[in-house]
Amino acid sequence: MSKKLNKYSSRITEPKSQGASQAMLYGTGMTEEDMLKAQVGISSIWYEGNTCNMHLLKLAEKIKEGVISAGLVGMRFNTIGVSDGISMGTDGMSFSLQSRDLIADSIETVMSAQWYDANISIPGCDKNMPGCLIAMGRLNRPSLMVYGGTIKPGYHKDDKVDIISAFQSYGQYISGSIDDSERL
Repeated sequence: MSKKLNKYSSRITEPKSQGASQAMLYGTGMTEEDMLKAQVGISSIWYEGNTCNMHLLKLAEKIKEGVISAGLVGMRFNTIGVSDGISMGTDGMSFSLQSRDLIADSIETVMSAQWYDANISIPGCDKNMPGCLIAMGRLNRPSLMVYGGTIKPGYHKDDKVDIISAFQSYGQYISGSIDDSERL
């Protein structure tokens, strides 16, 4: 006997009393056949303001294609994100750690309110990953995390450089070991 995969989503897709819920889902493009399938929430921490996260929307699109090809319904949604690399050394860093909890809260909120059966989270930056994992633990539903990958380094005078290189360059500059023309 096969296990029911739409254990959670069936709460809104099957009962006659949930006609309004079903109407909303039909409005998203779901079909009558889709109403019997498991729904997978695809939580992406995509946003344009950070090189760690700016490509995650495209990755979420590919993941949704895979979910659909597996005979499931994929529903994408976003969370907030904060870049430690951008806010480092400013008052903005005061918001970094709490972003982890906001990510967890937003994934848990959407997954629970929408009755999704499983979650695929797509993080890209420091606090994104633990935020996704916290949500997965709270939900206790089938979950995967697909890491968006490491940022490729750039180049300066044939040397690979990255965010750490930029921080080190500033340290060298303020110590007087390099001048402004040598700074990254």
